[in-house]
Amino acid sequence: MEEIEKKTESATDQASDGCGCGCGQGKGSSKAAIAIWVALLLGFACVLAYARKHGLNDAEKLLQDAYRCYEQQNFTESADLLRQSAELGNPWAQIYYGGCLKNGVGVAADWPAAAEWYRKAAAQNNAVAYYELAVCYENGQGVGQNLDESIAWYRKALDGGIEEARGAIWRVSVSKANDLFAHQRYQEAVAILKPVAEDGYPEAQACYAACLMNGSGVIPDPLAAVEWYRKAAEQRNPTAYYSLGVCYENGEGVDRNLDTAVEWYRKAKDAGLDDAQSAIIRIDKIKALDR
Repeated sequence: MEEIEKKTESATDQASDGCGCGCGQGKGSSKAAIAIWVALLLGFACVLAYARKHGLNDAEKLLQDAYRCYEQQNFTESADLLRQSAELGNPWAQIYYGGCLKNGVGVAADWPAAAEWYRKAAAQNNAVAYYELAVCYENGQGVGQNLDESIAWYRKALDGGIEEARGAIWRVSVSKANDLFAHQRYQEAVAILKPVAEDGYPEAQACYAACLMNGSGVIPDPLAAVEWYRKAAEQRNPTAYYSLGVCYENGEGVDRNLDTAVEWYRKAKDAGLDDAQSAIIRIDKIKALDR
């Protein structure tokens, strides 16, 4: 088992620089993509551990050979062995081969085929396959983009133990709400944002606060808006920093306080919001005129 753990650690490092077999996002992978890659490697480790006790079946032998080829950077042969194992029904091989097809590693890129292999693995109740299908539906890769379908698959992945799916659910929910806002379907958008905000996602909290402040799809409530901005600010959300600066500058939902406004604008500036510098200069001019 020590050998497996070393291979898993090595592959995790590779995922951080760009996964050779196409699982995750390539160079510059997000932490979620790396975590999914680790899950794949752990699945492979389970296959080997089982094999040491019970022996390998044909699909598992092919998967093992594919992994050895991958380690040798023989991606074409690795992809072919993965295909053979996948065709014999091994869900991990189906996911790996789907990754190869998705990213054109060792085989011509074919997003629709990749999605179908993920679906075959998902039919065997594989949580990683649920996650990969969710990504496909979120980005329209191999399937028509469908945010509702994406959220549904992410929820299945979360229920299956893929904790990274929680952040994805939040992210896609906010994206869906933004689409609704763009079509002036404000009440539907707020109905999506509110539970995600209550679940703790700072971007949703800042968005929901803006709805409360402006009366978009909900009765205006500046006091409540400020509280939601504060919740998001506690999680270091730059938009919330800036918005709290606006609240204190204009006395919306709080007593007007230019010094406190500047404090929040400075936090926003430090977080990378360039507009905050203009706000600080504006307040400095106001304070100079009041002297």
